Amino acid sequence: MDRMPSEEEVLLRMMQGDESAFTKIYRHYHASLYVYLLRFCKVPSLAEDLVHDVFLKVWEIRDRINPELSFTGYLYRIARNHVIKTIDKLTTDKNFRDQLFSQLEDVSAVQPEQQVRTKEYDRLFQEALVRMPPQRLNVFKLCRQEGKSYDEVALLLGISRNAVKKHMVLGMRFIYDYVHRHGDILLAIYLAGKIF
Repeated sequence: MDRMPSEEEVLLRMMQGDESAFTKIYRHYHASLYVYLLRFCKVPSLAEDLVHDVFLKVWEIRDRINPELSFTGYLYRIARNHVIKTIDKLTTDKNFRDQLFSQLEDVSAVQPEQQVRTKEYDRLFQEALVRMPPQRLNVFKLCRQEGKSYDEVALLLGISRNAVKKHMVLGMRFIYDYVHRHGDILLAIYLAGKIF
């Protein structure tokens, strides 16, 4: 996205609390930011909410903006961080995840879609497991599929508890990222409910 004409001046005004300057920034970047966030989350209404959240954050931290640096880069960095935090929240907050699914169920019949999502999740989950390094896969299976504690797995494999924990964190992140890259956010949320 190109810099808007006189962007530095508009940013300076916004930093001083000028709401009309903020509105200009909002209007200039809204569409491109929406498309950018939609690529991450695949849900139009969620992408729109994320756009509003990002601009709210920009307004809240406006005094920290350096108008001489690329505002576009700054804005997209805030957006990327926010969507990652939101996805993490969706995957770790069961109430929030359940609320999202209930809203989606209100909008459309989920029964057949849920079956498709489950099959797709299982396929992507298995693909992700196959792509994991052998030691990480072994740790993941022992902890998640056999229900062993980190201490038990450390003893069994002759590695430290911290190594087991690191393998689990990296393993779950890898699976989540794999499903997110090859599926959509709803599948990633579904996955999170299954593995976290």
